[in-house]
Amino acid sequence: MHATIHRFRRWPDEDAGTWAQSLLAGVGGDGQDEACVLGRLDGADGALLVLWRSAADAAAARVADPGFLTGAGRYEVVERVPGPAAGSVPAFAQVLWFPGGDAARTDRAVRAGRERIGPATRPVGGIVATWVLRGDDDALVVVSLVTALSVLDDVRRAVFVTDLLPWENPALLADPERVDVDRVLHPRLATGARS
Repeated sequence: MHATIHRFRRWPDEDAGTWAQSLLAGVGGDGQDEACVLGRLDGADGALLVLWRSAADAAAARVADPGFLTGAGRYEVVERVPGPAAGSVPAFAQVLWFPGGDAARTDRAVRAGRERIGPATRPVGGIVATWVLRGDDDALVVVSLVTALSVLDDVRRAVFVTDLLPWENPALLADPERVDVDRVLHPRLATGARS
């Protein structure tokens, strides 16, 4: 499974849901799966995330550019985990952007997510889904879809109380270069999906 992320500069303050729905409806190409339109809480920018069944589908994706898209990227979906609130409509998302250029660092981050962070956050109520996306340049994007902003605080607390695993070196831990907290303007999600 693969993903595309199309960034945009600003989303409208009024009728954002209808605007986001039409933006998502304008995505062309076969093999679409789940998708979300996200807008930062401060209204500064946002992103259109689409999951695709294959790399070829992602490469052939067509998004009508109304003049405000600022960038696009393609990713492999390395994790797609439903949360305890799978099937609920997410209201918010946290998007962690990790830099690329270091395959070993990204491998460690993905492994830590699977072996330490995932088990610690799995019981946190209000998580709808988590998507972990890896770019060709080994950049990593972690998207957590949740039902309420308070869930993000619960997730942080669950992660901060974990002990590092024996193989984890504190000096080699990866920090995100950017953390976005977004409103989910329009989701199109499956229920119970796992890659």
